[in-house]
Amino acid sequence: MHWAIKAGIGVLVSAGSFTAIVSQPTHASAATYRRTAATKVASKPYYTTSNTGKTYTFSGSLKKTKMHANHALKSYHNSTWTRTKQAYVYKGNRKVRYYYVKSAKNGATGWVASSYLKAGKDYQAKTAKKTTASAYDKVASHTGKIYQVSGTNNYVKLKAKTSLNANLVYTRTKTRVIYKRGRAYTYNYVTAGSTHGWVVSGDIVSENSIGKTKVTSKANGLTSYATSGNVLSPYRSQDFSTVNSSGYTMGKITYTYDSDYSTTNSFQTAVHTLPLTKSTNDAYSKYHFKTAVYLPIDYPGFSRKSILGNPQSAAFSKDDHYLYVMYNDNQQASDENQTGWVIRYDWTKLNQLLNASGSSLSMIRRATNRYYRGTTTALDRQVLACMKVGPQFKAGHVQSLALNPKTNQLWFIKAYKNSTTATVQRLSMSTLKPNASVNFTLKSTVHMGSVLSFDNSGNAYFWTQTKSAWPTAPVNSVKFYKGTLGVNRVHFSLVKQGLSQAPGQVLQSMSYNSNNGRLYLVSDESIFSVPANKLGKLSTADVSRSNFSGKREFEGLVWQHTSNTGYLLTNKGPELMKVVAN
Repeated sequence: MHWAIKAGIGVLVSAGSFTAIVSQPTHASAATYRRTAATKVASKPYYTTSNTGKTYTFSGSLKKTKMHANHALKSYHNSTWTRTKQAYVYKGNRKVRYYYVKSAKNGATGWVASSYLKAGKDYQAKTAKKTTASAYDKVASHTGKIYQVSGTNNYVKLKAKTSLNANLVYTRTKTRVIYKRGRAYTYNYVTAGSTHGWVVSGDIVSENSIGKTKVTSKANGLTSYATSGNVLSPYRSQDFSTVNSSGYTMGKITYTYDSDYSTTNSFQTAVHTLPLTKSTNDAYSKYHFKTAVYLPIDYPGFSRKSILGNPQSAAFSKDDHYLYVMYNDNQQASDENQTGWVIRYDWTKLNQLLNASGSSLSMIRRATNRYYRGTTTALDRQVLACMKVGPQFKAGHVQSLALNPKTNQLWFIKAYKNSTTATVQRLSMSTLKPNASVNFTLKSTVHMGSVLSFDNSGNAYFWTQTKSAWPTAPVNSVKFYKGTLGVNRVHFSLVKQGLSQAPGQVLQSMSYNSNNGRLYLVSDESIFSVPANKLGKLSTADVSRSNFSGKREFEGLVWQHTSNTGYLLTNKGPELMKVVAN
């Protein structure tokens, strides 16, 4: 055996065999660059989105610097680098600035070309701060997530846990600023039952932000407003419950006229009563109704005779001087297109005339009838001077006229039934026509109610009868809604407790008695009342229930503001009947 070595190739020859051993080539020398000395710079945070860049270590002299890659930038997305030094590296004819940086993620260091960096913090945070609990936050983004946040302020990690639920109310207790790609985002810590975590503040909206309005048009003395999004706070049906109100629900009745309506040719003078037939045993349920005055039927300037035979709702002025009664002609196919108008009665002067000798309970009805026929007496003219008949306009069903005592404004619901977009309007007390109109949507599956009332603090209320049962709300149960209604904002919340049964089959009215603080729910021949300040925590004993007889249509119950005096508005024929304690 012998070796033959030539030109770096070793040849081993043995017994007719030939084996070549090729030596491994040595690595080419690393490129060298000229660079400047490192200098300190102001500390500043950066982040990177690069998938190709690297950090390097430097070795060698300034004139012959070698660069050795030590970290891939793609492994450091969603984290912050902080610079402390800089140096310039000359690559051919290019002068490239490098920063010496340190990672907040794991302490990694190196030199990186400044072009790979973007100014700003990424996935760093400030310490969470406690806030006043807000229990009425609403989902604004149905794609929003709830996150689990871990790590330190220097390096935080976010992990999506679940999506926000539009049917939950989230309670916010803390806020925290988290930086992402140079921008500061406020996150809110929220809870809803067993669900908890951090959400971007823009994905939930505080209750106070719901239902803000903007002007959409101004024309002919009417300013129109509209809200965006739903104005009903989210809720879960499983959180709803009812209190027992059974035993007093009245069925549908066949309306009849008073026995003397025909025999007197409608000019009634006798006092009639609607007696109490059954009630709960409490201080608020034992009363009946007695004729106070017969309202007019005829008036000139309208399309037909007996045009005033269909009053729908009424409200007293704040000082009880005036009574506003709202009418419609009931001639259009849809409720929202009904033509309506308002008559303002000088209630103080009318009562003075009623108490004068020679007058009768039918004096208004007689005066307007003679005026319609073109002949009046001196008393007629005094009566007519107590009436201001407003202009006709598209008013809707108008069974909801109500005074907000806090703002001294009259409001009514124009549209509620044919669409989930509702329209409420403010009535001018001087012109007796709308001067403001507000459009809003409670939510896509909830219509606005047909009745309306306000308490002394300006809270708005309406109630509805359940048509499609929930596991927690049977058919014909009562749901209460409470909120804010005005030209600047509309917002309602479902009160999470209702009544197991409504007072009757036909929902007619709602009113608030400022003297006893109770809300009254009116159906034909049946009226329930509850204390407004106990909504949501009612007991059966809180629900006063009263049934009556007489086969009259109960259009509305209206209470004076300066005394504990109430009146029932009825039809066939139109009449105001005073509430009288038994």
